[in-house]
Amino acid sequence: MNNFKTTLINCQQCGRRIMVRATDAERGSITCSHVGCGAVNTLQTVFQYDEAIANGLPDIGQLVYLEQPEIVYPLRFGPNVVGTGEGSTIRVNRFEHGGRCYISRWHCTLTVTFDKWTGRLRYHIQDGAVEPGSESVRFSLNGTMLNGTPLLKTEIIDVADGDVITLGGADRFRLTHAIINPAMLETYKIDLAFNPDRTQ
Repeated sequence: MNNFKTTLINCQQCGRRIMVRATDAERGSITCSHVGCGAVNTLQTVFQYDEAIANGLPDIGQLVYLEQPEIVYPLRFGPNVVGTGEGSTIRVNRFEHGGRCYISRWHCTLTVTFDKWTGRLRYHIQDGAVEPGSESVRFSLNGTMLNGTPLLKTEIIDVADGDVITLGGADRFRLTHAIINPAMLETYKIDLAFNPDRTQ
């Protein structure tokens, strides 16, 4: 391991302190040297994934309009303001029901982030959006639902792959997550310094 610093951990069996060296960390285990113990302590290497992987992904996910599945709206990394207004990141059609559209100009915000610990994209939704040129949130007129449950004005909810988002109580969209190729993900893996608190 590069730049490894010698550290002490507590033996999982006898509880006494033992010194972990670079060779122990590379091997992934250390045998307690105290008389009468000899327990093998398994060491975990800590790593995360570089968020830069999200910048080069060809697909970040999409919203499919359930009434007409050929209508697909691709998402981008970061906040996606969904609505009918010109300032929307995801500008949806003005779907009319009885001559009326129930989707607001800035209806909801669907934010795509990268979880550096799991290597997966995460999707969060909240009703409304930050109004352009302002820092205040403008909520939708007719509400946002996730799998049939209305979102409270202040809550931010995780959206799972395949969940249905309903805008204005009338227009339903299915969220499809993007999956990062494991081989590509492996190239963005960053080994961190050995964490003495993570033993099995």
